[in-house]
Amino acid sequence: MADLSQAWRARHLTPGDSIGHTDTGGVDSHTEHVITLPPEHPLCALRDLWLSTPSSGASLRLDLLCGRGEDPLLPEKILSREDAPFVSALTRFSTKRIQQLVAAPAPSAGVDLDEAVFLYLSNDGMAAWMLLLPPVGDGAAITAQRLEQALVRRGVIYGVDQRLLNQLPTLPERYFQLFLIASGAPPEPGTAGSIVDHYPRVPQVGIQVDELAQADYETLRLVQDIQQGDVICEIIPPTRGVPGNTVTGRVVPAPPGAKAQVPQGRNTVLSEDGLLLLAAQDGHVEFTGQSFQVKPILEIPGDVSAATGIVNFLGDIHICGDVCRGAVVRAMGSIQVDGVVEDCSIEAGEDLVVSSGVLGQDHGIVRAHRRLYAKYLEHCRVYAQESVQSDCIIDCEVYSNGTVRVRTGRGVIIGGTVRAAEGVDASTVGSKAERLTNIVLGGLPCEDLERRLIQDEVDAAKLALEKLEAQPPETLAQSMALSKQRMNLYVAQMKLERLENSLERHQPPPPDKDHRRLTCDAIYPGTVVTVDHSSYRVTRTTLKCAIGLKNGLVGPIRL
Repeated sequence: MADLSQAWRARHLTPGDSIGHTDTGGVDSHTEHVITLPPEHPLCALRDLWLSTPSSGASLRLDLLCGRGEDPLLPEKILSREDAPFVSALTRFSTKRIQQLVAAPAPSAGVDLDEAVFLYLSNDGMAAWMLLLPPVGDGAAITAQRLEQALVRRGVIYGVDQRLLNQLPTLPERYFQLFLIASGAPPEPGTAGSIVDHYPRVPQVGIQVDELAQADYETLRLVQDIQQGDVICEIIPPTRGVPGNTVTGRVVPAPPGAKAQVPQGRNTVLSEDGLLLLAAQDGHVEFTGQSFQVKPILEIPGDVSAATGIVNFLGDIHICGDVCRGAVVRAMGSIQVDGVVEDCSIEAGEDLVVSSGVLGQDHGIVRAHRRLYAKYLEHCRVYAQESVQSDCIIDCEVYSNGTVRVRTGRGVIIGGTVRAAEGVDASTVGSKAERLTNIVLGGLPCEDLERRLIQDEVDAAKLALEKLEAQPPETLAQSMALSKQRMNLYVAQMKLERLENSLERHQPPPPDKDHRRLTCDAIYPGTVVTVDHSSYRVTRTTLKCAIGLKNGLVGPIRL
C-alpha cells in the first residue's frame, strides 16, 4: 500500500508535473475535464491520511477518465461547486468514510476498512461514474466481482464497460480518480418528413442565347402545363426514432420526426396513401405563397383577331398563333404568345411572353403586371410592373417600375421614350442619324402614367359637364345627359381617389439612387437621359458608358 501511495504522490503532487496525465494501465484518459476540490473537502482529508501528509492544504484534482477512447459523458454539469449534485454526493460519501475512520474505540486500536466504491449516476441516467478509495489497515482490496455487485445494487445493468471493470482492480493508480464505468444510449430522434417537388417552385426565367447572341423566347415557358392526375410533389413521411437506454436499463422513447408541411393548394388532391400531391384538373401548376395551385389554362391553337371577340380569362392563356389587329386579350394569370402581337390590346395579370415580337403600328398596347419578355418591341406602348426584356425597342413608349434590359440580339433602343424606375441596360442607345431617344429614370412610371390618364379623364368629364350646364334651360334630354355626365365625373374621381389611396398604402421603397443609371456599350448623339427632372443630352458618340446622378446632376459616371 505504501508503494501505491508513493507512486500516486510522485505522479500527482510533484511540483511542475502536468496534472491528469496519469498512466492508468491501458485505460484511455481525457484530461481536458478536471474537477478541482478545495483543501477543506473531506476527500482531500482522506487523501492526506492515505499519503500520511496530514493537513497538507493542497487541493485535489479529479481527472475524468474514460475507458473507451471517447470524450467523457458529463452528468448534468459536473462542477467543483458546493451545490453541484456530484460534489454534494461525494461530500456525503467522504464524510461517512471519515466517520468510519474515527470510530476506533481507542487511539491504539486500528480500523480495518475495505477498499471503498463511490458510484454516481447522472440525473438523466446516461452516465455512471466510479471513484475508488484505498483500503485501510487490513481491509480487503476491491475485486471485479465486488465492483459488479456495486453496480447491480445501484441498478446499473446497461452499457457497462466490462473491459474497464475487469482492469480496475489491477490498476496501480486507481484511487482518487473518476472512471466512466457505464454509458447509456441516447435516443435518436426520427428524421423529419420532406417534400420532393416535381415542378419548380420558382420557374426558371433564363432566356437561352446562342453563339450569335440571339435570344430564343420560345423556350421561355412560364406556363407549366399539367394534366389531371399528374404528380406535383412527393411527400416523404417522417421516420420513427430509435429509443435509447439509460444505464439502469430504462427505455428512453425517441421523438418521431416532424411531419412535412404538405403544400396543398387549390385544385390539388392527395393520393389515397397521402404520399403524393396530384393535380385535380388540367391547367397550369404554380407555387404561390405556401402551396402549389393548379390554375386553369386556356389553350388557343390558332390566331386571335378582332373577329374572335374579346378574350377574358381568369387563368393563364397560351396562344399558339398571332394576336392580330384589333384583338383584345386579358388574363388574370400569364400569357404566352408563340407568334406576333400586332396593333391590339393585350394585358397579363402576371407575366407576358411574346416569342416573336410586337408590331404595334403606334396603337398597340401591351401590359404585364409582373414581367414582360418580347423578341422585339416596335411602335407600341408597353407597361410592366417589374421588368422589360427584349432584343430591341424601336419608337416605343415604355413604362417599367423596375428595369429595362436590351442586351440580346441587336440590343438597341432607338427613338421613343423608355421610363424605368431602377435602370436601363442596353448594348446600343440611339442611332448614327441622331434620332431623338429619351431615357427617363426614377419614380414609378406605371403609376405616374395611370394617374395622369385618370386625371385627364377627370378634367375631360368636368369640361363636358360645364358645357352641359351652360346650355339653355333644361329639357328631358339635357337632364338625362347632365345626370350621365355627373356620374362619369363621379366614377373618374373615385378611380383617382382609389389610386391615390392604393399608392399611399403600398408605396414601395425608393430605388437606390446610385443604381438609377443608363448602362450601355455605345450611345449616340440625340439621346437625352433624365433623372429627377435633371437632364443630360449626349453630344458625341461614347463607348462603354454609364449615365446617372453625380453630385445632384445627370452625367457620365464611372462604372
